[in-house]
Amino acid sequence: MRWTRDAARAVAIACAAVGLGCAGELEPPVPAAHPDDPTPRRGGVLHLASFADMRVIDPANIADGLVPRVNQAIFAGLVDYDGSGRVVPDLAERWEVLDGGRRYRFFLRAGVRFHDGEELTADDVVRSMERALHPSAPNPYASFYESIVGFAEIQDKKSEALAGVTAEGKYVVDVRLKDVDATFLPALGLQVLRPVCKSAGRRYSDTWQPCGAGPFKLLPGGWDKGRQITLVRHDGYFRPGLPYLDAISWSFLVNTATQRFKFETGALDLLQDFRQAELLRFQRDPRWKPLGEYEAERQVGAESMNTELAPFDNVEIRRAVAAAIDRDHIRLIRPGNLRAAGLPIPPAVLGANPSLPGQRYDLGAALEHMKKAGYPYDPATGRGGYPHPIRYVIYRQGLSEYTVQLLAQDLAKIGLRLDVQVVNYPSYLAITHRRGKAQMTSAGWQQDYPDPSDFLDPLFHSRAINDEDSNNVAFYKNPRLDALLDRARRELDPPTRQRLYDEAQGIVVDEAPWAFTHYYRWYDAHQAYVRGYKPHPVWTHNVSFSWLDRGPSAQAGLAPRGPSTVLGLLGGRRGAP
Repeated sequence: MRWTRDAARAVAIACAAVGLGCAGELEPPVPAAHPDDPTPRRGGVLHLASFADMRVIDPANIADGLVPRVNQAIFAGLVDYDGSGRVVPDLAERWEVLDGGRRYRFFLRAGVRFHDGEELTADDVVRSMERALHPSAPNPYASFYESIVGFAEIQDKKSEALAGVTAEGKYVVDVRLKDVDATFLPALGLQVLRPVCKSAGRRYSDTWQPCGAGPFKLLPGGWDKGRQITLVRHDGYFRPGLPYLDAISWSFLVNTATQRFKFETGALDLLQDFRQAELLRFQRDPRWKPLGEYEAERQVGAESMNTELAPFDNVEIRRAVAAAIDRDHIRLIRPGNLRAAGLPIPPAVLGANPSLPGQRYDLGAALEHMKKAGYPYDPATGRGGYPHPIRYVIYRQGLSEYTVQLLAQDLAKIGLRLDVQVVNYPSYLAITHRRGKAQMTSAGWQQDYPDPSDFLDPLFHSRAINDEDSNNVAFYKNPRLDALLDRARRELDPPTRQRLYDEAQGIVVDEAPWAFTHYYRWYDAHQAYVRGYKPHPVWTHNVSFSWLDRGPSAQAGLAPRGPSTVLGLLGGRRGAP
């Protein structure tokens, strides 16, 4: 997933506030009422906030950075990811793989209820898949499922049905693939194909009231767009006794300073949108430190070089750039969240191999690569190097506004000069993802599903090159890499598949269409009375199985809510203290 504007704005806000932390001591955490009792308690409303907003809630149109955390509460899938990021049964109690990996049969749990009370059947799964993959749905992830028989026909409007997905009776769904695809099951864990209620219809509509089979449901009036959304417990959820919470409430467009204040007083229960100075204060405070934890590193940042344009059509120039970047300096821009990177796959992604040799800072090697490229540079005299400025495109209020200053200094040491052009975000996308436009740009990718293919295929396979809106923004082609990635996609044996991806990473590291600079990791903090919460390796703020253990002091710290926002949806219930 290319970094969303919302994610980039989060980084920008944090970076802009370095050193601007509030004076004075942090308020202590609000204690749990029963800290020594691990028994979950039902009741209460868990409050979260974000500086961002979202436009639509629908598995077939995940267009905003906040949507997945709301979708995760509303919609359940055939499979999901466990706490280690591995695929596990969810609505399907089990599955079997047939025909050498070309056929999957999913056996649904009987008695699963949608939020409207209707029972989930195999026909609902088929209908929901066809709805999500039909071209009428603005689904940015549809291509993940191109191996399903009939995908091309439904996308090209030659068929209204997805031929490879059929119902076998009431509780069995049969999925046939054109060829073996080891990425199918990991990608199925995403929210894209999750079953939706019959009220969603057979084709996508943005006027539909979201309705699924997840642990929480959205009632009419529960979403005040641009301000707040409240989801209430689905009492018909198929996991007995869950969820514990009465409701989850998100507030939108809340600035980071306000969030931090509300969090300290207990008006917010979890916090992620930290400013840099405040993040360090929470991490260093012995009272708060046990209540905070990093999410898994699943984002990589880099400098992308257009391999179709000079000077980056010369592999030695690209190697020089990869060796010239001092990644430790970049890390210091935001040490609470950034870690130096030299490989394309972040360490927390299943299939990553941190033991592989990655790109690293070596000024001597960078100068030698410049010499091999035919552009020797003498740092002592400043003579030589590439004779023309390099067009480097970034957008305002992004992390790259800070990293480019260090990058320009590093590249000047080897005879490369940047002409930095700052544009708005739509222009940035149009320029950098269009063929023949930008020589160099800051780039990043966030995990969609936990598998190496999610990073290597869309970023470096020649199949991902388009004249416009290209995922492969380096426009990099390597037939050997393409062949390795295609083989790995069809390989079901894990050790063999790992060797193929290790070899593929070696090619990307060496030929350097991207110079990898950092991994980004979010930090989650929660109040002491939030129990059973732990950052998930895929889903942000997955609180579906958490509970609240508020005492009187925690209740006293709550800020007043707008009339009927939460309690009205809950029918006046305040939840168990």
